[in-house]
Amino acid sequence: MREFEYITEDDRLLWLCDEFKVLPAVAIDFEEECNLHAYGEHISIIQIYDRKRFYIVDVLSNGITDKSLEKLFSLPCEKIWFECHSDLAILYKKHNIKATCVYDLRVLAKALGDIHGLDEVIRVNLGIDRGGSKKKSQTENWMKRPLKEEMLSYALEDVAYLFDLKDALLEKVRERKLLKQVESAMRHVADIKPSKPGWMKICNVSMLTAKERVYLKHVFNARERIAERFNTPAVNVLEKKEVLHLAKLMPLGCDEITAFLERAPKRYRKFLTDAVLKAVENAKKEVGK
Repeated sequence: MREFEYITEDDRLLWLCDEFKVLPAVAIDFEEECNLHAYGEHISIIQIYDRKRFYIVDVLSNGITDKSLEKLFSLPCEKIWFECHSDLAILYKKHNIKATCVYDLRVLAKALGDIHGLDEVIRVNLGIDRGGSKKKSQTENWMKRPLKEEMLSYALEDVAYLFDLKDALLEKVRERKLLKQVESAMRHVADIKPSKPGWMKICNVSMLTAKERVYLKHVFNARERIAERFNTPAVNVLEKKEVLHLAKLMPLGCDEITAFLERAPKRYRKFLTDAVLKAVENAKKEVGK
């Protein structure tokens, strides 16, 4: 396993930021929880490599606040990433922080016609086979502490090759005279637009009537509140397809709604039923306006 420093306090991260700001670049990546073991999206750790040393910032530590995170992501040094968009979206959504000076290697790979994940891009361009490690990591619980040694080892590998990968990809981009295209795309790579409400991301929502969308919004948000209350992935409370089905059945009476929600797990059922019944009443008022 690679040697690294585990950072749990603002003071240490702020001190390191003063070290990083004079460097030309650092490599960065996140490990996150995205509605798999807990409710919502959370940054668990931030991996940093400055081409000499590795660092892991424990974002869930009480000692790490937005003060040090904001300083880190506003540094003037280049921040080399691979496929930064989802990471930056969570950073903005959870911490209201936008990153500057981001250099996303996905932009280079895409310009070269490669749409594969990091493991494959590393294999093709550096000749290093990481054995498809990403799949297993996606099912790990990154909210649990302490993190397992193999998880930390995997996380460090995601930044270990980014400097070399940049050099290899940039050489190919220059050979194929694609540099202007890459530079143009890179100017907007860290732009984060406000996210759509969750209910609007459900498949086939555009095919619903205006009234059905109102019911969907209220029922979906009721489910979210119960999931947040129990800190469980929302799908554990009620699957999206069931939320969509219920919205399309509206209007229903209290007994019919209660019967429909019998399919929800017993642990959440009473709370969910109460929340949905209230949500439906609010939807009726909105529809009637």
